[in-house]
Amino acid sequence: MALSDHFGQPAVRQQLDTILSGGRLPHAIMMYGEPGSGILPGALSLANDILCTSPQHGKACRNCSSCNRAAKIIHPDLHFLLPLAGAKSLTEEYLAPWREAVAENPWLDVFQWTQFCEVEGKQVDIHKEDIQHVTADLSLQAFEGGNKVLVIWMAQFLAREGNRLLKMIEEPPEQTYFVLVTNQREQVLPTIRSRCMQLYFPPMEQDEILRLLVEEYKVDRNAAPLIARQSVNNMGRAFSLAHNTMMNFKDEMAAWFRAIIGRKGHELAVWSTKMGSQEKEEQKQFALYSIAFVRNVLWAMSSKDHSDFPVEGSEMIKYLHQHYNPEAWHPVIQCLQSGYEKISRNANTKLLWLAMSVSIKNQLAAYRLQHINS
Repeated sequence: MALSDHFGQPAVRQQLDTILSGGRLPHAIMMYGEPGSGILPGALSLANDILCTSPQHGKACRNCSSCNRAAKIIHPDLHFLLPLAGAKSLTEEYLAPWREAVAENPWLDVFQWTQFCEVEGKQVDIHKEDIQHVTADLSLQAFEGGNKVLVIWMAQFLAREGNRLLKMIEEPPEQTYFVLVTNQREQVLPTIRSRCMQLYFPPMEQDEILRLLVEEYKVDRNAAPLIARQSVNNMGRAFSLAHNTMMNFKDEMAAWFRAIIGRKGHELAVWSTKMGSQEKEEQKQFALYSIAFVRNVLWAMSSKDHSDFPVEGSEMIKYLHQHYNPEAWHPVIQCLQSGYEKISRNANTKLLWLAMSVSIKNQLAAYRLQHINS
């Protein structure tokens, strides 16, 4: 299976098929949506469609040599701009690790990419020299005499350097297409956004995540439903959970909630400072994991079988069930979702985690007293 064949989002795929079959594909398209919505696999699928030498109704045949090379990200007319550390770094120098990273996890995010490149903790951007280099390449004739595609992954990292692409997007070389991918559309320069057809990828339905896990990634049918519930409509998180790449958050989650439930103010302050010192992407990942944790608490409270609870096991479920009204957890989810959004907006995260900790502590304390006294 080529990784670009299956990205879920049947409604988006149908919309793309209609555009392609009608020959109305614009030279610049922006794919945007929440993390785990399939924007990178969708962009790679579209690039394959554009580069295919034997398309059927505008859609890639998936059998020709161009399709095979595009699926493996080795097509000479498939170009990328990636967020990298170091102002002199060029995407072409990172194509080998990029191919390996995407083959390993086509749903990866920026934090996972920096981990893969072993540059976590460093600032990444799409740099001026890289833009100049790729635009020079696009000005040349295609290696195979057909279309050329530039995929700009995480286009919000273009920042002000995006203006260097404006003229080429406005007046592209013949048979040249730009596919921009972002989960922070508002951070992309308005001058860039206005020149792109915009295609929204909504959060993925749980049933679609379950289908992808079982049919495409061969996850055990007994384990897949629980992972799909944990995913919170994020296929990237489901993929990571299925491959145990998010389990390092398990102990951190347990420590945080033990301090919250125990109403240990000093421990919460220490924990909040520690968490707020982590890289922003890691904090966002943990916030998302926390939302999944709480939603699983709610699910487990409504289930008669607590044996398969994925985080703390049946003892934690029994404790929560005995001491808290299930309604306590809905405001907790809202608090975590708000916190995630504030992390994305460059809040003071040390203070933010402390405020969230105190808010959740007070919320649970109120419901604990209400539950016990009722």
